[in-house]
Amino acid sequence: MNTPDNPNDLPRGNGRPGGEPGDGGDSLNERRRAADALRQTSLAADPARGRRQTFFTVAGVILFLLCAGGFYAIKHDAPAPSGSSDKPKIDEDTTKAAPLDAGRQKLPASMAAAASAPAASSGVDPDEARWAAERQRQAAAAAEQARRKAEAMREARMKSGLFGSDTGGDGSDDAGAASADAQQGEAGLGRRSGGDGPTDPNSAFARGVANADDSTVKAQKIENLQCRMEPGAILEGHLLPRIISDLPGSITIMLDRDAFGEKGRIPLLPWGTRITGKPNSSVRKGQERTFIASAVALRPDGVKIRVDSPVADQLGSAGIDADVDNHVGQILGMSAALAILGAGASNYGVSSSDRNNSSSMYRENVQSSMAQSSQQLLGGYVNIPPTLRNDQGTRVRIQVEHELDFSDYCKPGSEED
Repeated sequence: MNTPDNPNDLPRGNGRPGGEPGDGGDSLNERRRAADALRQTSLAADPARGRRQTFFTVAGVILFLLCAGGFYAIKHDAPAPSGSSDKPKIDEDTTKAAPLDAGRQKLPASMAAAASAPAASSGVDPDEARWAAERQRQAAAAAEQARRKAEAMREARMKSGLFGSDTGGDGSDDAGAASADAQQGEAGLGRRSGGDGPTDPNSAFARGVANADDSTVKAQKIENLQCRMEPGAILEGHLLPRIISDLPGSITIMLDRDAFGEKGRIPLLPWGTRITGKPNSSVRKGQERTFIASAVALRPDGVKIRVDSPVADQLGSAGIDADVDNHVGQILGMSAALAILGAGASNYGVSSSDRNNSSSMYRENVQSSMAQSSQQLLGGYVNIPPTLRNDQGTRVRIQVEHELDFSDYCKPGSEED
């Protein structure tokens, strides 16, 4: 085994990693030199990595500078409105009025009145001129007072509707005004004597009932009562289909009991008779009953007759109680959607420091357009009419409104009175 002559040529730490070095500072320096040599070797083996790192560093610096420049330009592009620019400017370069002549002084009141009065000659007494001016002023005041009094009387006549003979002597103008006021007063009296007017629904209904038929009505004897059903007869049955008022349609009522004539026991409309009808699909807000108009009754033996009478409930009230769906959820949902869309568009991007600029006007126009579009698209959902539902098998009654004659299809001789 070869032994080095110089003891410094021996490896540090006895040639083993982790060995005890002879000198701690030399061992640390050797490790650093080895790490630097390894790093240089790795960079020399992969030169593209160094270039990429350099490129990314330069690109990051450029991007940061661009962002900073853009932010600065946005903040300082629109000049802030100054308070002085909004104030209206006053033209201070005004010409001063020329002073009055020293000789032209203001006249006293007595002399001014005397000067305003017409003078016959330059030698008129000042007192006389003053009295003449006073008389003219009093005459003008009296004429103005008379005119105001006439206008007040005319307005009082127009409001009261009472007209008398006009002795004021105002001429043709007062006569024309009096005739026009008389026409208005007569129209007003006519309206007062006629009630609430022709547009009142109760008055119109009362006039329609009163003027229906003014002719004299004679009593008549009804023959063959066994084969006739008079107004007021009751037909009892039930609904075959259910009713939903969203769409128009027809329904069928089946009688549960025999309907007899006014006398005897002949079933004019036996049980099992089907009666067609139509419910009213036009429903208003707050309505809770379904109106049904019956049409034709068809007996099991093939005989049919027009009934044309409304359907009532078990107590005889017009219409039948229904389950009401007011669509509260849909209406509230659409209202909330419209409110949120309008508020969001109006508040988006609003600046608290500057409101009067082009960006603010643009946002207002966008909000207005969005609100109008939303109103057109979703506004119909807010006015959804309520839906009425009646279940299948609901018991109903029909009160006959006019005479039904079955004389051709019944045999009175087969039944005892």
